Amino acid sequence: MAAAQSKQTKKKAETKEQEFHLEEAFQKIETIIEKLEAEDVSLKESMELYAQGVKLATRCKEELTGIEKEIILIDEKFNVEEE
Repeated sequence: MAAAQSKQTKKKAETKEQEFHLEEAFQKIETIIEKLEAEDVSLKESMELYAQGVKLATRCKEELTGIEKEIILIDEKFNVEEE
């Protein structure tokens, strides 16, 4: 029984570490943009930064879409009307 609880605790800790933080992602994107705007970045590094930025932007969009769906559900639940 203790082993099962230990596995659950470990799984929760791993999930928490993998949580996506929107604000942190926006900050990382901003840092990537600043690096890309610098003239001393090699083409290879530029491509790597670009790929990281696109990946983060895609993840942000997914997260924001999920949040928007949650807001719509809450509005529907409490009969909130758009003005």
